[in-house]
Amino acid sequence: MAVIDSHAHFFPDKVAAAAVSKLEGTSGQRAFLDGTRQGLLDSMERTGIELALVLPVATNPEKVSSVNRFSAAVKDPRLEMLGGLHPASRTWREELDELVALGLPGVKLHPEYQGFAPDDPALLPFFAAMRDAGLLVAFHCGEDISFDPPARCTPQSIAFLLDKLPGIRIFATHMGGFRLWDASERWLIGREVWMDTSFSLGWMPDDQFRRMLAAHGREFVMYGSDSPWCDQPVELERLRSLGLAPEALERIEHGNARRMLALLKEKP
Repeated sequence: MAVIDSHAHFFPDKVAAAAVSKLEGTSGQRAFLDGTRQGLLDSMERTGIELALVLPVATNPEKVSSVNRFSAAVKDPRLEMLGGLHPASRTWREELDELVALGLPGVKLHPEYQGFAPDDPALLPFFAAMRDAGLLVAFHCGEDISFDPPARCTPQSIAFLLDKLPGIRIFATHMGGFRLWDASERWLIGREVWMDTSFSLGWMPDDQFRRMLAAHGREFVMYGSDSPWCDQPVELERLRSLGLAPEALERIEHGNARRMLALLKEKP
C-alpha cells in the first residue's frame, strides 16, 4: 500500500517564497521544495505517498483564525490538515470551538516559535480543553535549528502532560525530541504517544532508533519527512535501509498513521 507522510508543511501560494526564504535564513537549512501546496503534491506523486498530514503553526495569536480557515478550505483527499492554536491568545477557547466546528482533527504547536513550555501548570486548562475535544496535539519536540538551546519542549514536559491529563492524544514529533533522544527513551518510550521519524533518521544512531522502536510499540511510530525541510524520498529510503521486518515497516509507512487518523474521527 502507498505511504502516508505524517509530517509535512506548505504555505499559501502568495507567501510561500518569502516564508521559505526567511526560514532558510534563520535555520541554515535548505528547503527541498518551494513551500507550495503543488510542490508538496508533486513530491508525493514522485515518491509514492498517498496522503500527507500537514502541520501549520500559528506563530502569533492574531494568526490563529486565518490559519484554521486556510486549513479547513483545503479540500484534497491527499492532504489531511491540522489547525493551530496559540496559548497566549486571550480568545483561545472560542478559537478552539471554531477549529472543532471547521472539522479539523487537531493542532500543531511549536513551543519555540510560540514562546511557551508544555509543562507550565498555568496551561493545563488549555491542554485539557483540547483533550476533552478529542483533538490531536502535535508538538515540535526537542531542539530547533533556528533557536539556541535549551529546548522549551522536552520529553519530560510531554511526560508531564501525559501524567496530568490522562487520555490526551499527543504526537511528539522527531521521535519525541530532536537531539534529546536519550531523554525520550527515558521519559516517553513505552507510553501512548505518537512519534515520527522526521529529523531523527540520519541524525540519531540507527541502533538507537531500532531500540526505541522495539521498546515503544510499533503502533506508535510513523514515517514523517518534515517536507519541505527534508526530501521525502530520501527520508523514506533511510527508513527502508534499516532492515526492519516487513510488518514493522508497513506499520511505520502507513498503518500507524491510518489508525491514528481513524481514531481522531471518533468522538471522545
